[in-house]
Amino acid sequence: MAREIIFINLEAELMRAKLNKAELAAKINISSGSMSSKFNGKTEFNLDEMLSIKSILESYTGRELKLDYLFERGE
Repeated sequence: MAREIIFINLEAELMRAKLNKAELAAKINISSGSMSSKFNGKTEFNLDEMLSIKSILESYTGRELKLDYLFERGE
């Protein structure tokens, strides 16, 4: 079965930033496993994590990003 992409916009912005999930996890001080669970929809991102991710991606891409865009679910 193909993997379902939950956060398609977040994944797209990670690609633009040339970051992978493990690098992003390290930048917000969580484990790669925890990040994977969040991307798979098993656990939720908390607000502090969301704000940190937004800030990191904005600094890497030079784009202004909105939380509702980044964390929109594409189930």
